[in-house]
Amino acid sequence: MTLSLLGTPVHFADPVALLLLAAVPAIVMLRAWRERRSGGALLFPSLSLLPARRNSWRRRLRPLLVALRTLALVLLVVALARPQAVRASEIVSEGIDIAVVVDVSGSMSEGGFSGGQTKMDAVKRATQEFLKGLKSDRAALVIFGTEPLVLAPLTLDHDALVRLTDTLEAGGGDLVGGATAMGSGLATGLNVLRESVARSKVAILLTDGAHNSGQVLPLDAARVAKLLGVRVYSIGAVTRSERASGSVPVDEALMREMAEATGGRYFPVSDGEALRQIYEEIAQLERTRIGVRTEFASYEDVMLPFLLAGTLLLLIELLFGLTVFRRAP
Repeated sequence: MTLSLLGTPVHFADPVALLLLAAVPAIVMLRAWRERRSGGALLFPSLSLLPARRNSWRRRLRPLLVALRTLALVLLVVALARPQAVRASEIVSEGIDIAVVVDVSGSMSEGGFSGGQTKMDAVKRATQEFLKGLKSDRAALVIFGTEPLVLAPLTLDHDALVRLTDTLEAGGGDLVGGATAMGSGLATGLNVLRESVARSKVAILLTDGAHNSGQVLPLDAARVAKLLGVRVYSIGAVTRSERASGSVPVDEALMREMAEATGGRYFPVSDGEALRQIYEEIAQLERTRIGVRTEFASYEDVMLPFLLAGTLLLLIELLFGLTVFRRAP
């Protein structure tokens, strides 16, 4: 049984004991009845021998003894029910599993991004910031050129992923070649997510060119993503000069179709800051989908304050009843 006391959730381990509260009014009424019945008496030949009787402050305040005993009994019953403060924490119900799939083809070495950066440099920096911001989410890193390659499977070691991202080179070096096998790259990212049981599974596919290599067609990979319950967010890296000249190298219609087929979105990007914001937006979209829940993490016993307060009030009531508010004879 959990109630809110002064804005704090309180759980009662033995709520049956609270039924004793029903007996408190009966005890109070019995005490009031005994007060009226227990008055003493003296015989005087004439009432004129007695001084005029005034309603003293002791007589006016004596009903406070009943209030003290009532409050003391209530506190003792509450203590008997074993109250426990609930320490709650708001956590993400489940982490997100993310496959970051990055194009490292030769064209990623081209400049034109803000600050004189190449596309590869901007992607590396934005991806590293994104990975550093992850907490309970697992991430994997996949690169592709002519061939795909898994640099890191799903892991919570975000620092290791950041270090791996720092080694990325446009053109793929001797690892993957310099073409653009977009379908194979996405398929490899999906294979990493295939065994995931996370509530939210995401593939972030970033490229600056059109599919021109590999055995897997991009739309076929997108259909597989839909079957696996993976949302694909595609990002097309196109510089402002490329877009202004009309020579956009990215097949934006295809990338938009791939993303929307899985419930994701397509994002065009032309500088590093915009790419960083897109990563943040994707993370926010997924957290909005899965939501958060409040879990009761622990219970802290708070019976002692109620017990001490009830006992103290009961002692005060008895002490005052035997001294200040004592009745005679």
